[in-house]
Amino acid sequence: MFSKRRIFASFVILLLLLQSVSTSSALAATNIVDQFKASSGVIYKDTRITSTSAQAIKSLEMDLSDPNTKVEVGVPNPLNKLARTTSQAIALTTDQHQVIGAINGSFFNQDLLPMYLISYRNKLVNAGIIATGEDQYVNEPIAFGIDGQGKGKIEHYNLDLSFVHNGNSYSITSTNKERSYDNLILYTPDFPGGYTNTNPYGMEVVVSGLDSKLDLEFGSKVTGKVQAIRRHGDGTNTKIPSDGFVLSAHGESLEALKTMQIGDSINLSVDIDSQWKNSDFMLAGGPLLVENGQVALSMDPNSPRARERAPRTAVAIDRSGGKVYFVTVDGRQSGYSTGMSLTEFAQHLKSMGVDTALNLDGGGSTTMAARFPGDTQVKLANKPSDGFERSISTTLMAVSTAPKGIPTQIYAGKSAEGALLKGASIKVNMDYVLDQYYNPVTVSSSNTKLIDSQNLGSVNGLTFTADKAGHGNLTVQYGTATKSLPIKIVDEIGKLTVAPSTVKLMSGQQIQLNASGLDTNQSPVIMNNASVQWKVSGDIGTVSPNGLFTAKNGEGSGSIVATYGSTKVTVPVTIGGNVVKVDSLDTITNWSTSNARAASSISSTTMPKYEGSQALKWDYQFSKSQTGTSAVYLDAKNPVDLGGVPVKLGMRLFGDGNLQWVRGKVVDGNGTEHTVNFTEEKGLTWNGWKYVSADINSSWKAPIKIKQIYLAQPYEELKTSGTVYVDELQAVYSSSHKEPLFKDTGLNYWAETEVSSLVDKGIISGYPDGKFQPATTLNRVQAAILLARALDLNTSSQVDPGFTDVPSSYRFYNEIAAVANAGIMKGKKDGEIFDPYTKLTRAEMAVVLQRAYKLPLGVDNPFSDNYTSSFAYDAVKALAASGVTEGFTDGTFRPANPISRTDFSVFLYRALK
Repeated sequence: MFSKRRIFASFVILLLLLQSVSTSSALAATNIVDQFKASSGVIYKDTRITSTSAQAIKSLEMDLSDPNTKVEVGVPNPLNKLARTTSQAIALTTDQHQVIGAINGSFFNQDLLPMYLISYRNKLVNAGIIATGEDQYVNEPIAFGIDGQGKGKIEHYNLDLSFVHNGNSYSITSTNKERSYDNLILYTPDFPGGYTNTNPYGMEVVVSGLDSKLDLEFGSKVTGKVQAIRRHGDGTNTKIPSDGFVLSAHGESLEALKTMQIGDSINLSVDIDSQWKNSDFMLAGGPLLVENGQVALSMDPNSPRARERAPRTAVAIDRSGGKVYFVTVDGRQSGYSTGMSLTEFAQHLKSMGVDTALNLDGGGSTTMAARFPGDTQVKLANKPSDGFERSISTTLMAVSTAPKGIPTQIYAGKSAEGALLKGASIKVNMDYVLDQYYNPVTVSSSNTKLIDSQNLGSVNGLTFTADKAGHGNLTVQYGTATKSLPIKIVDEIGKLTVAPSTVKLMSGQQIQLNASGLDTNQSPVIMNNASVQWKVSGDIGTVSPNGLFTAKNGEGSGSIVATYGSTKVTVPVTIGGNVVKVDSLDTITNWSTSNARAASSISSTTMPKYEGSQALKWDYQFSKSQTGTSAVYLDAKNPVDLGGVPVKLGMRLFGDGNLQWVRGKVVDGNGTEHTVNFTEEKGLTWNGWKYVSADINSSWKAPIKIKQIYLAQPYEELKTSGTVYVDELQAVYSSSHKEPLFKDTGLNYWAETEVSSLVDKGIISGYPDGKFQPATTLNRVQAAILLARALDLNTSSQVDPGFTDVPSSYRFYNEIAAVANAGIMKGKKDGEIFDPYTKLTRAEMAVVLQRAYKLPLGVDNPFSDNYTSSFAYDAVKALAASGVTEGFTDGTFRPANPISRTDFSVFLYRALK
């Protein structure tokens, strides 16, 4: 063994002592939330640790003594090809080669090539490298593989890759990778692209005419002749011969090639130590995590990489090598799974009882795929920290080679749980059927039978209708496989219930009401809707004998009364117009926050607010130290019911212009979640209040409920902190419904297009009370701010323009300096003052817009004003010629009048276009 491992031992022991209390408490809170056999030799587990740091761990246990269970490596072809773990597994799945589980393999470079050793069927695929430094993951040659006896192995290896020239032997650094300092690289025809793509600061020797095939089988030798030499300083890109190889050297390694001549003989050999000879495959990784059942990191456990809590991936074996384990832990997702340090990960692997464990690529690459019962192929089982599955290089796969068998296991269930009231019906749902090897069986309805052996009712296909009270079983039969489902039938109920318990609809809409009951023990009783008497109270619409309610045209309120025997339930009904306010957010007790690579908090505020007494204030901070999408979530403790199926979900959002992606999640009447978008990616561009809405699909089943609103940021450079405000959540039931841009601009605002465009660009905004104040006149500092935003001027590191009334401490000093230094706005009194609070006149507006956008001067004066001596005469003509202004209806321009917020917005919008 290596001495550096012994050096680390004292550090590891100390760290274990320090963490023993917290670790033992974490392990004590371990809970298996899901477990099943994915095949006859593979067990899947979903384990959760609930302690001060939540963890979500997925594992696959492969029993290699099972004749149909194999562990294989997935190698990209070409070597620089990346693909998702699930995609690679599915691509390699055939009838008798079922990939039933997979994890991401070892690390890869920025050039997408694998970093470390890979062998396949006793042949070297990639020599890789060994890093230097105790803070590096792979600083020792350690690999996982399946050896020549079919056992799992995690051990060190000694790779001998060398060549002989003129009786002298030289070691080769690696294969098919970017040549670095002092490297000697072997390039084979497997290198992507067919050329070495090296710089001229080395030397390359082309060898061809080999005496045998170049397959780099361990223990093999091959001899060829030097065909060509590329000398130091030659920038030619060397082509790799299809029947040979290239030796490429730099720095100290050049000595091995300098004496070579055209026609010289080169003997190339590759070998591995005996314990790895004839192995099925090898995949190098690191660091070692567990050895002989004890934590044994082969890197410094106190280094930043080892101490970071992150998603992790590992492969492990038992002492015999007969069992192999794939293990992942998710991370960087507060409340779900924070991730583990390498020491914590090793401790968890030890607690699983493994003998030896090796770390693989982690972080955003951590992926676990599994074939779930009844599925024909694998799917993503964990939650990657990026929010999506990352494309990776190599994979490790659990494979079943079992043939198709006979049906042995039926998984079926009743469409509803509870006793049946006489006359009620239930359907038996066939989830899936498995054969003796746990492969899914394609189910044919003609071969499926439902048997009522106690004659408690009638059977039609897979539907059972209760006829008399009693207890019994329904038997589902498919081929020789059977499944028994207990049933209970009653002839009365203790209490009637109806869902939904309240109804909110638009005129003309429909909703299905469903009746159910409770027995005297408050246990559910299944009923048929037709067993209930339905009646409408009030002029609100009609209800069918099966409980289908149709709202009348127009607004109103009333109720639906459901009666069964002596029990009665009243369901309040509201028939609304185009919009239903679902949460005013005057109180926020129904809302909480959660985060992914971020932090956030909420509170109530009276300013800014759009309507009502308060709005929800939402502070957030996205983490730049963690890679992957950051997100903050506004979670409804009780999902907010929208009634039926609206056209849109709308709200007022006070933006901070930080380019976040505003999204939401709703759940439909089937319990299915749907993601909706209030903005596009990078869509939160505005400051101040704006109405935003998300489309709701009309095919989703009622009622729709709001579950979550969230801000997401996938771009590292845009991760920042900020504050937004939310108010007035509403369901919109008419596609023609329109919300005013601001409270005081109305629905037919003449300048809505222009103002809305500037709002979307973050150039102008309304006031905190939701008003725009369109007629309010603009002063010079406000004009400077708008122009600096519109022109995207640099408002940092500006030269002091020297205005005595604008000190550097002034809030808008940078904006004023930016427009002044750009020559767009000039000072007064020979540049002594800027005069920020004086109203901007229409003449001044014309001048600054002409300067800002370099509008060409016009020839004609289209206005009847006599202002030929005005300083703005040429600028006004330029605006008119460019279509920026048309003046007033009486033909005047009125240059001395102060300009309003609306007029300046219109002129600026036209100038921008």
